[in-house]
Amino acid sequence: MDADSLKSIIEKAAKRHIDLTITDNSSSMMSLRHRGNGSVSLRIHRMFLAAPAAVIEEITAFVKTRSKKTPLIREFIRNNHTISETRPKRRTAITHQGKFHNLKLIYDALNEEYFGGSLSLEITWGRRQTKTACRGRRLGSCDSVNGLITIHRALDTPAVPRYLIQYVVYHEMLHGSLGVELKNGRRSIHGRDFKHRERLFKDFDRVVHFLKFTF
Repeated sequence: MDADSLKSIIEKAAKRHIDLTITDNSSSMMSLRHRGNGSVSLRIHRMFLAAPAAVIEEITAFVKTRSKKTPLIREFIRNNHTISETRPKRRTAITHQGKFHNLKLIYDALNEEYFGGSLSLEITWGRRQTKTACRGRRLGSCDSVNGLITIHRALDTPAVPRYLIQYVVYHEMLHGSLGVELKNGRRSIHGRDFKHRERLFKDFDRVVHFLKFTF
């Protein structure tokens, strides 16, 4: 089924509003968070779009009661884990150390501070550029299939404050953690939960000011 149909089925059976996020994150197949307004944030791997009715019923029960007994879900994941590998991971040369900044050190610190060390993404500087300006370009990207964050080489300079690089890395880590949110049947990579988490970055206001008036 499609994501809207799955959302509708779970909402009707659980009698709760569901914010459903479909992800390609094979390290976390399903996670659930109850919100203060009575709604539920449910993140599941896209393999569950092909789940049989019995598995959907167990997901609904998990949403309603947070039951830890999920034998059908676990069996479905075991039997369908190859779906999470729909295309082969490509090999990419990994470069942590730039001329001025080490991305691995930045990533590890952010992973502990904001994600409890739960993320298992790789990070690298992008290919070397002949032009250093990156205004109007993407400062970073997150490939969820390959589990790889790539940061623009133009940020590896003393002129760019370290907190800006930290923010870009954090931004891409959020993409790796939250996946794609479905809102009114449309895919959103910067949904409500993403924007809330993004503002938790300790230097968020400084980053906004720098990007607006300096960068």
